[in-house]
Amino acid sequence: MKTFDIPADSRLKVVKTTPHKEMHGTTAVQAISLRLEWWPTDNAALNQLADGLQDVLFWVPPEAVPQEMLDGIPPAKKWRRCPDLAMPVKVPKLEFSGYTLRIAHGIDDSTALELYSCTLSKFEAEAKEGGTSPIRFSLNSNRQITPEMVGALCALEGQEIVVEELAPPDTSEAIDGTQAAFDADHPDADKDAGDLFAEAHAEVDALEIDD
Repeated sequence: MKTFDIPADSRLKVVKTTPHKEMHGTTAVQAISLRLEWWPTDNAALNQLADGLQDVLFWVPPEAVPQEMLDGIPPAKKWRRCPDLAMPVKVPKLEFSGYTLRIAHGIDDSTALELYSCTLSKFEAEAKEGGTSPIRFSLNSNRQITPEMVGALCALEGQEIVVEELAPPDTSEAIDGTQAAFDADHPDADKDAGDLFAEAHAEVDALEIDD
């Protein structure tokens, strides 16, 4: 499953905060949307928006002084492939849902701001000479948005936040590795071939008698 991952303790700028109401049936529910800007340390993060987007926007020209590979890390791609290409590059159909955002706030972990069931959308990126590539996106949540949280997030507009966690939904199923679970899934595991053959013929004989 494709995900959008931002490392813990990354700094993002809150470009705009927009509180609004969303209708759930006949009930108006408080929601909030954040326009966020992230400057990843490696423009390979562009590939999270679209496969191969880094190579579309950046390259290493043949005449460039070759860089040594450090600990298996490929050389940085710092040159814009198409300097005249209009920016930003938008990926309008890309969307992720079910994320949790945890923002460092206040004195300790107990005062962190947490947004649940977040939808990430309206992605766009810029390619800047030198290899930097800011990524902007919108984050929307309508779950457990209190007036206090609205106030705190509005106060952060124009400022940097520290993202403690941006976690995608866990779609993996827990695996029960107990013997009981194995026996339930493999009821014939302790039977040999002779037992299975005899049972199969017994079922056939029973069907012939019924007929």
